[in-house]
Amino acid sequence: MPRLDDPDYVAAEYADEGGLLGRAALWRACTGPQPLDVALDRIRGLAPASVLELGCGPGAFAAALADAGVSVTAIDQSERMVALTAARGEQARRADVQDLPFDDGAFDLVVANYMLYHVPDLPRALGQIVRVLRPGGALVAVTNSTRKLRELWDLIGVDGRDRAEVSFNSENGTELLAPYFDAVERLDVGERFRVTETAIRDYLRSTRFASLAGSVPDLPDGLTVTAAGSVFIATQARR
Repeated sequence: MPRLDDPDYVAAEYADEGGLLGRAALWRACTGPQPLDVALDRIRGLAPASVLELGCGPGAFAAALADAGVSVTAIDQSERMVALTAARGEQARRADVQDLPFDDGAFDLVVANYMLYHVPDLPRALGQIVRVLRPGGALVAVTNSTRKLRELWDLIGVDGRDRAEVSFNSENGTELLAPYFDAVERLDVGERFRVTETAIRDYLRSTRFASLAGSVPDLPDGLTVTAAGSVFIATQARR
């Protein structure tokens, strides 16, 4: 089973938007606050003049920031994701968080939504983030908890060690960010919601566990699962 920070896996996974759309479908049944909404609200409150978004995906978050009056520069390693973001009218380019092509202190805020667990060399990436932040700047990072969809994984017998985003998650995020920032705030966001067996199978087919989609049993009443993630706000970057 590939790791989430395996460069070949990440390149193949985000070569197009199919996997993202497949995974997103499951969460339509989740009606409570979403981590991305919490992150967007906090960024609006911080009122940065300039934002760098890392791993912008198809550009929805960059567009939301632009609608809020923020100057956004978006990057992604995927040519397709850069193209989708640019098609929304946002400034986007292909780049690697481990070697950011920007001047020191170029941004008031850096945002990293569901992407730091894809980075092979996280300390190097965090060093680059700090470098491009102005003194007193902030990182807003959204990630998953190891408790995310635990009922689904238990149902099909996937061990927690195999499914965990081991490189950056809710549980270890504060520890990983603390050496680079003076203050790290963690906001947990989650709820329990019900999904159908069809939704579960479709979700699995869009993940690295696609081969297990056929092992989902019949669930006439669906399955109640846990949505669990966190928004980290790390401030006063150390240099």
